[in-house]
Parts: sequence; C-alpha cells; structure tokens
Amino acid sequence: MEHLSNVWLELVLASFAVIAYMTLAGRKNTTNQSKRTVSSCNATHDYEEHGSTSWRNDQDLTLSQLALKAIRQGKMSAAIAAIQRMPETIQGEVPVDIAYRLLVTVAKLPRLSDMPAEFKSLAGKISPNPLEAAVVEAMKAKDLVACRQLHMTSGFLNIPKSQKVFETLAKAYAADSTALHVLVDEAKAPLGSAFAELALEACTRMKDSRLSAEIFEKVSSSDTAFLRGVVEKASYKEGSSKEPTTALCGTLAEDADGQKEPSKEAAMRANDIRSCGKNGDLKGAMKVFERLGSQANNTLILNSMLDACIECKDLPKAMEFFDQCRDNGLADVISYNTMMKGYIANGQEGAAKKLLAELPQRGLSATRTSYHGLLNARVNARDFIAAWKLVADMQADGISPNAVTCSILLKGKLSTTSDVSRVLALIDVMEQPVDEVLFLAVVEACIRTGRLDLLSRQTEKFLKQGTSATLTAPTYGSMIKAYGHALDVKRVWHLWDQMLFHQVTPTAVTLGCMVEALVANGRTGEAWQLAQKMWNDESTRSLVNTVIYSSILKGFAQTKETEKVMALYEEMKDHGVQANTITYNTILNAFAQGGAMHRVPAFLEDMKAATPPVEPDIVTYSTIVKGFCNAGNLDRALKVLEDMKSCGKYTPDEVMYNSLLGGCAKEHRPDEALQLLTDMRKYNVAPSNYTLSMLVKLMGRCRRINQAFTMLEDISKEYGLKINIQVYTCLIQGCFNAGQPGKALALHEKILKEGLTPDSMTYTVLVRGCVQGGLLDKAVELVRIAYGRGPSPIKEANPPGLNVGCFDELVAALGTSDEAKELLKDLGDCQPAAPSGKGGSKGTGKGYGKGKGSYNAAPRW
Repeated sequence: MEHLSNVWLELVLASFAVIAYMTLAGRKNTTNQSKRTVSSCNATHDYEEHGSTSWRNDQDLTLSQLALKAIRQGKMSAAIAAIQRMPETIQGEVPVDIAYRLLVTVAKLPRLSDMPAEFKSLAGKISPNPLEAAVVEAMKAKDLVACRQLHMTSGFLNIPKSQKVFETLAKAYAADSTALHVLVDEAKAPLGSAFAELALEACTRMKDSRLSAEIFEKVSSSDTAFLRGVVEKASYKEGSSKEPTTALCGTLAEDADGQKEPSKEAAMRANDIRSCGKNGDLKGAMKVFERLGSQANNTLILNSMLDACIECKDLPKAMEFFDQCRDNGLADVISYNTMMKGYIANGQEGAAKKLLAELPQRGLSATRTSYHGLLNARVNARDFIAAWKLVADMQADGISPNAVTCSILLKGKLSTTSDVSRVLALIDVMEQPVDEVLFLAVVEACIRTGRLDLLSRQTEKFLKQGTSATLTAPTYGSMIKAYGHALDVKRVWHLWDQMLFHQVTPTAVTLGCMVEALVANGRTGEAWQLAQKMWNDESTRSLVNTVIYSSILKGFAQTKETEKVMALYEEMKDHGVQANTITYNTILNAFAQGGAMHRVPAFLEDMKAATPPVEPDIVTYSTIVKGFCNAGNLDRALKVLEDMKSCGKYTPDEVMYNSLLGGCAKEHRPDEALQLLTDMRKYNVAPSNYTLSMLVKLMGRCRRINQAFTMLEDISKEYGLKINIQVYTCLIQGCFNAGQPGKALALHEKILKEGLTPDSMTYTVLVRGCVQGGLLDKAVELVRIAYGRGPSPIKEANPPGLNVGCFDELVAALGTSDEAKELLKDLGDCQPAAPSGKGGSKGTGKGYGKGKGSYNAAPRW
C-alpha cells in the first residue's frame, strides 16, 4: 500500500505539471487556419526554448528541432540545410510550423538579399497558410515593413497568396500607390470583392483613378454595382468632391430616404446583358435593356450594352450607346476602352486614337487597356515604329509597361536584336515579377533572333526570382532545343539537370528535345544512356517511345555504327516498343551507309512479322536502292525497282532515279542509265540538274562525251531546264577525260557568256585538265582569272580561287621557270588555302556529290 500511495502521488504531481505546461505553452484553438498555424508555431518555439530539448546535444535533436534552433540563432544557412533534409520538404512541402518561423525571421531582415543563396531552393515548397499567418501577425503588430518583406518573399519563393493575404496587404498598402499597383497586377481576375473594396477605398484616398479603373476591369460584373457604391461613399467621406468622378463610380439608385445606393437589380440585369452579348444574342440584350426603362440610364447598364454590341460586332449600335453614355456625362474609362476595342476590331484605328486623345479632355485617365488594344493592332500589322511610339506615349502618361505590354510586343515576332533588347529593358524595370507566359515569349524571341546570350542572362534572372518551380516541361524543352541548335551541350545538360532539380517532370516532347539535341551534337551514346535511365524509372518509362528510339537510331546510323543500331533495335523489341516505318527506314539507312546490305533480307522479314505488319513505303525502297548502288550492286538495286513497280503501290521518284544513275556511273553502265532516263519520262519524273550531273559524269567516264552534249541540249529544251555550273563542270571534266581540251575551254567561254559564275571546282577542273594536257600557259591564265588577276568578266570582290593543292600542282609543273616565279610572286599570298566565300576548300564538292532530294544523309520523313 505504501508503494501504491507513492505511485499515486507521483501521478498527481505529473498531471499538475502537464496542466501547468499546457497553460503556459499552449494557445487557444480557433477555427481560423492562420491562427492555428501561429499557435502551432509558437508552441513549437516555446517547447524549444523551455522544454526538455534544452539539455540535449545537437545530435540528439530532430531535423525540425535543429531547423528551429538555427532559425532562432540567426544561422540561416544551417536552418535551410536542415529544412532541405526533412522528409516533408523532399516530398515537396516545408512543414507549416517551420515555414512560419522561417518567414517571420525573414520578414525582420533588413534586406531579402541577406538570405543565403540556398534560400531559393525552397521555391514552390511553402504552402499559403504559413504566409497568411505571418502576414496577419505582422499587420497586427502594425509592422508595415515586415508586410512588404513578406510580400517580396512570396514572389521570391513562389508562395501562393490566399485572399486573406491579398486583403491584409491591401490594408498595409493603403497609403502606397506603387505597392498597391503591384498587388492588383498579381491578383488574378475576378478579384475577390473584399480585396477589391479595400483597394478601391485606398485608391479613393490617394486619388488614383487609373488603378481604380484597372480594378473595375478585373472584378466580377456581379460585384460592380456594390463596388461603385463603395467608391462613392469613400469619396464623400474624404470630401474629395461633391460628385464622384465617372471613372470611379457608376450605377446608383435612390432609396426611400433619397440616399444613393447601388442597385442590385441593375447589377443583375447588367450581367444578363453581358451574357447575351457573349452568346451573340444582341436582341436578347436589347430586351433586357428596354425592360429596365429609366433605370437603364446609368454607366453600368450602358457599358454592358456597349460591350454586348461590340461582342456581336454591331459597331453602329455600339456607337449609339456610347454617344448616349458620353452625352449624358456617364462615360467612364471602361466605356472608352470598350468603344476603342470595337473600332480596332473593325479596322478603324484612327477613330480609336481619337477616343484615346479625348480621355484627358473628359477628366479621365487612360489605363494600360486603353493603350494595349492599339499596341496589339500595330504589332499585328508589324508596324513596330508606331508600336514603340505607343509605348513611349504610355510612359509619358505615367503608365509603366507591364507583363501584358511586353507579351504583346514579343508576340509580334520581333526580328531584330535591338527590338528584343528594348523589350528586355522594359522587363528589367517592371515592378511585378516575370510570369512564365512572358518568360516563354522571351525564350521564343531570343531563339528567333539567335541571341542565346540574352536568353542565358534572362533565364538566370528569371530563376533568381524564385519562380523556377513554375517553369513547365515544354519551356525547358524549347530552351534545350535552342541550345542544342547552338551546339552548346553544356547548357543543354544544365537545363535538363535544373528541370529535374526543381521536380519538373519531363514530357515525351521534352525528352525528345533533349535526345535530339544530344544526337545533333554527336552525343548519341549519351542520348541512349539517358533513354535507358528514363526507362529504368517506372515514373518516366512511358516517355521512352518509338520517336525517342528512332532519334537515337538516326544518330548511330549517321556515324555508321551498325552494331549499335542493331543493339538498340533488339532493346526496343525487348521493351515491347513498337517500331514503325520511320524506325525501320532509319535502320535500313544505317545498313546503306555502313555497308551492311547483307542484313536487309532478314530485316525485311522482321517488318512483315511485326504486329501489326509494317509495309515498306517509297522511302524504304529508295533507301534499299541507294544502299545496293553504294555497295556496287546495281543489279540488285534495279531488281528492287522492278519489285516496287510490280506491286503497284508506289511509283519511283527523282531521288530513286538519282541513286540508280549514281550506281550506273559507278559501274560504267551507260546503256542502263539511258534506259532509266526513258523510264523517267514514262513516269513523268522531270530530271533535275543533279540528275544531269550523274548522266554527264557517266558519259564522260565512258568517253561518250558527244552524246552527253546532245543529251543535255535535248533535255534542257524538253523540260525548260537551265543547266547550272555544277553540270557544266562535270561536262568540262568529261571533255578532258575524252581527250578534248578544246571543247572544255570552249565551255568555259560559254559559261561566262551565259552569265553563270564559275566556282572554285570549275577552275580546279580546268586548271588540272590543262596541266595534265600540257597546256601550261592556258593553265596560268585560268589561275589568274580564278583569283581575279586576269582579263576576265569576273569582277567579284571575292573571286572563287582554286581548291587546295591545285595551285601547287601547277607550280610543280612549271618547275623553276620565270613564269613560275612570277606566278608565285603575284599569287603566293593567296596560298596554300583557297579563299573562303564562294569558292575555296569549303566549296569542294558543292553540288557534285549531293543533290536535290538526295538520301545521302538520312531517309526522308
């Protein structure tokens, strides 16, 4: 019994201790979420200050306790490090109590920039409740500086703002017009009525009619009447005027005591009128208007009818209501903006400009909306001089361009760096942060103008706002694609890693952009590794599809890595990824380029055995034909052509014929080439200059140069084809091969008479032919012409010159003669490399090995 008594006594004492602790440390529960948050945070803080953790070492503390302790001691880097390691943070949301204590501490800092760089890693991970609790507490303490700091922090960390936060900050900014402008810009339409009421009362006190008009444009039409009454009461209270201006108030009705109050009935009917207008029912809107009788003679109703007329594209009727509204002194800035919208939609920008100029004469102030309509019209017309003039007028009117202004300008597909730079300068001085819609427009503009240096700077600035978590996968995809084109693989990987760091899940398109960027930069192996990594992750496996594999296959095909192509194909089959015609054509192209045509028959059987079976298309046949021609197996290529024609689904095109003619030239088979030319006529396939170059090469190699001349003349007349310099160069080479240098030199004269400009290959063929034929004097003359030093019609600033090595061959042939020395003296400064531009080594082979529609690089799809 004695022991039981002692235990009982200890239990009683422990109970009293708990009650005392709860009394001192606890807070009363309330239904308000923000108060519950404050209670939770303060209780945690008190527990840390006075509870049982005070005697523990840091290694005994939880991450939450470590974070709170570091916050209390002002060790923000340590606090953030602990917060980052918390399971809740890793899952995407900082615990409410920790977030609240962190925000309260940040609000007391002199500058937000004093926070460590790691602070922005919490962007997108703090819920609205801690912010609401911190803002409410700061306002209770009348700490307006803390309120402003919390507002800035919310933008930096991308914390969503509740209606309570908007309302509280509106109270805090009651005497700060600039801050209130920013707050209204951030709020999404329709504005909450309580927030709009507080903001309008502040506008009335500060006599900011412009902001008032913007607020009315963002509120719900059902709240308009009530809010106009709010403005009127505030105006009378302030004694600003006996009658509130029409820019601030509108629909009013007299009650039994003769006092003016907002008419709920009028607000409802105004809403009905606007609904009819949006549905294209102008007659219905007119019926509602007519039933109102004398009550219709007020700003709200007339503006609603004006809007309905504009929606229904009845400009004459809109003008009628606008004149009624203006003549009765009821027109406000919304009336003018609506009428301007109608004029612009009808192509009458001049009339809209007159209304804009009329606003100050009526005692009204223009809003951004007043300018944006005209700005959009000028941008659509690509009249950027007038557009920039409107921006200057806006600024002169005291209206700073915002995100909408900049988006309109960028929408116009600005093509010059200077215009894009001017928009970026406007963005730099904007009061509100850049949202993703505007940032995406910046991305597109920088990509379009090729200014990826500007894009890099803008990206870094955007991410410093703390809004990086709102970037979507398509935005990252666009940037990855742009830097891929710019061959900046380091930046490509940086963007990919950044996207994953901010927990933005890539889409199939984003992954496709990444894979394409790597393949285009010769990093096909990295692309394959990335695809495998995505496949191994269950959450991203679905992104690895046929298109992704086809892109990687294309990369290996271009580098002729046939074994990797087959390994990748086997992986596709193992993963159950269905190959399509593009996939099969890509693999066939790898066989064609890699000299693995022995694999084709088995592979075609794979196509037939696929579920569902994959039918060869024209690209399939063309690719196989090209492969056999490249492998020196013209007979197999011609058999494929016959098989395709016999199936009746496809007819050969120019690409296929060009490949076959190339095969004929390779195997010196002119008779088959001439038969193919006849076949082309049968299938109405017109030969191109590339086709002619193949034929001329063949005829020249077979020493049938006279037949080549006749064929060219006949084809050019039959098809109205003007022979280009590449074909003439092939013909010149054929003449030298046939031992007819005189004809080759005569072709040079003919080329010049026809107004064609010989390129470096043309002169290289001419000079080498003369050297090999012993015509050294003529060769020297041609070299001087090629470099613009001889008597010739060529008077170019950058003469074509010769391909590398040709000049040295001529000097070697001349030996130690005076002529050789003189030539070296005159032209030695041009050697050893030919000049860049039209000719030179860069021009080697231009138009001779590749032609229109060639499948040399990859299949067509």
